[in-house]
Amino acid sequence: MTLLSLILLLVSSFTTAQNRIEESLYRAGFENVRHISKPGKEILFIENKAYTNNQKAIIAAREEIQLLKEEFQSDNVDVIFMDEKIPILRMYTTLSNEGDELIWKSDFMLEEGVHEINSINGDKFEYESAGKVSLNFYPIFRFKNSRLDVMYLLQFNINPTLEVSLWRGAKATAQVIFPVVNDYSVEEGKIRPGFLTLSQQLRLPYNIYSMITVGNFNMFRGGVDLKLYKSLTKKIGVFAQMSYTAYSVPMFDDWLYSNFNTLTWKVGANYVYKPLKMILSASVGKYLGNDISVRGEVTRYFKNAAVGFYVQSMDIPDYPINGGFFFAISIPPYKHNRNKFVRVSAGDYFPLEYIARPYTQHGRYFTTSPDENSSYNFFNKIHLSQLFEN
Repeated sequence: MTLLSLILLLVSSFTTAQNRIEESLYRAGFENVRHISKPGKEILFIENKAYTNNQKAIIAAREEIQLLKEEFQSDNVDVIFMDEKIPILRMYTTLSNEGDELIWKSDFMLEEGVHEINSINGDKFEYESAGKVSLNFYPIFRFKNSRLDVMYLLQFNINPTLEVSLWRGAKATAQVIFPVVNDYSVEEGKIRPGFLTLSQQLRLPYNIYSMITVGNFNMFRGGVDLKLYKSLTKKIGVFAQMSYTAYSVPMFDDWLYSNFNTLTWKVGANYVYKPLKMILSASVGKYLGNDISVRGEVTRYFKNAAVGFYVQSMDIPDYPINGGFFFAISIPPYKHNRNKFVRVSAGDYFPLEYIARPYTQHGRYFTTSPDENSSYNFFNKIHLSQLFEN
């Protein structure tokens, strides 16, 4: 065998191994997959598009890499998790560890992996999610006690939502609200558009993650919203949000809106307590009622659910303190079939928040996405991924 034939054979064998690794990760439920091999290290880029939460995705990725151990050329493996192709977390292991089960660690040291993929083609991934359409159904249940003649006013909606991944970091969302039970206002009893947004995520210098969203949100708000998050350590992160919005109620026959007149903001920090799988959060913000409020939260995460409690100050002389609880339950099946151009599934979570004194605007902030809630949001998703590492 000539030297050229030997080189071609080695290259062919190595390429086949890479393809097997990428294909196996895709079949396990990941998209935007890329395998980069360099001397002494294997780097994998993956994005969760099938599992109801990133904790389940991380467990699935670890199990798949455990099965693929013999396919790698090097012992050191980095796995970089992404969101809309924006790197957010690194998990790493050494295949030569003693024992049958790999030992995993995580951090936010993403510079090496980002440099490697940018040096070859930062937008080139296998099994791309760009252009694929997800049709998700988000069930919404609300209740309030504001009348003497009935115990509670109820509202239950099923909200089909189209979500399309666009270019790197970008996603478009278009939702239609279908009321099933409605004791609230006349407007909320009509079939109407819900979230109509375009969002763009960016990874800024110093590992600052940002997302800007424009469009129509919930809580009858529309406008522009900016979120920032930075992990200081593996346990502590800081965040900020600023929004400039107008009153907005889109209907299919009319659109009720006002001039932009509301500036809201919040700044805060969260802390991860891994032994109990808890995240503690504290923030101060200006809310929709033009009120300044301090809010504290404690959230406990389980395998398929999260439960939290909160307390906040109120800028109302007769009621200076407010509080309540919130929860989110993962909706089965916990892994969705994503191998089609149009993917149909339920939303990842069924969320609910109970407010002890349901003021319309005071102490209230809108969300900019149908999959955002008190338990799972832009400000905790990075640290959430670490709660279930071994």
